[in-house]
Amino acid sequence: MKLLWTKRGSRLIRRLLIWLTKISGTRRFERMAAFAGVGSSESQKEIFDILQGYYASDTEFIVLPMDFSYMGAGRSQQTYLDQLAELRQLKRNPEIGPRIHPFVAVDPRRPDFFEIAKDFIENHQFAGIKLYPALGFFPHDKRLSQLWEWAETEQIPVISHCSRGGVYYRGESTDITWPSNLPIEASRLGSNASWTDQLSDPGAFCNVLRDFPGLKICLAHLGGEDECAKWLSEPWPSNLNQSNWLSTILRLMKKYPNVYTDLSYVGYQSKLHPLMHVLIRDPAFGGRILFGSDFYMVHQDATEREFSIRLRSTLSEEEFRIISHVNPQHFLAKA
Repeated sequence: MKLLWTKRGSRLIRRLLIWLTKISGTRRFERMAAFAGVGSSESQKEIFDILQGYYASDTEFIVLPMDFSYMGAGRSQQTYLDQLAELRQLKRNPEIGPRIHPFVAVDPRRPDFFEIAKDFIENHQFAGIKLYPALGFFPHDKRLSQLWEWAETEQIPVISHCSRGGVYYRGESTDITWPSNLPIEASRLGSNASWTDQLSDPGAFCNVLRDFPGLKICLAHLGGEDECAKWLSEPWPSNLNQSNWLSTILRLMKKYPNVYTDLSYVGYQSKLHPLMHVLIRDPAFGGRILFGSDFYMVHQDATEREFSIRLRSTLSEEEFRIISHVNPQHFLAKA
């Protein structure tokens, strides 16, 4: 990572990965090189310039920052507030600003998280709230109650990471505020990469939505590639078990009219496209499924253009228009 922070180190790593691509005959190293290249960009504008090159000139993007300050992985090169300030400048840019809908990442361990979120949404044209529980907290943490009450009243859209894996908390499990119905002993079943999945489990939103049933929230990634594959392969009675994240998301969507999901990252998997196609055509879910790519994370497996073209080849133009245009407009609309 320290090498990737420098231009010279980034070039060296990318050359090594490209060389490995040539001698191995697999595109895996080429994809890793592309991922490293984007990740070593010096500014958010530089990354946006790469992203927009894959899409039509009038495409708009939801931008999701991350607050790594409390994940126990050391100091970031740039503080979270600096990241937001840079994103605020992009929103003010007359060419870029109209094309981006920035969200505010929220972490209940940051003392003034609510004031920051409210300020950027009310005063700086930010569009919503981003949650990444695997960084070290539960979505039904009591410290978030004021935020959920405000977001429900004002219909502020929320997007929460909802798949196994990804970035995760590196500290001690004993430092996490565990709910009383989930003993901390459950957190000791393996490495952080394993037990932090419990933080992202969509089942935790059953408690949030019980108290704030009108909350507008997208549980991203359809629960994740593995959960979708499990849902397809298990006999039907098992699909009703709360341990399957896709089942939980669909159950919440049926019960609460403002619960959404999206196809980000998981949409690169062609084997899951029939499932996505069926869900999009289902009246119970189709109006609340969003197109998303998870740029630039998806660069590990496919280019941005490959991602959208693969998915569009499965859907009709009208179905793609619904998930990429109609549904996002409804999701972003505030009270």
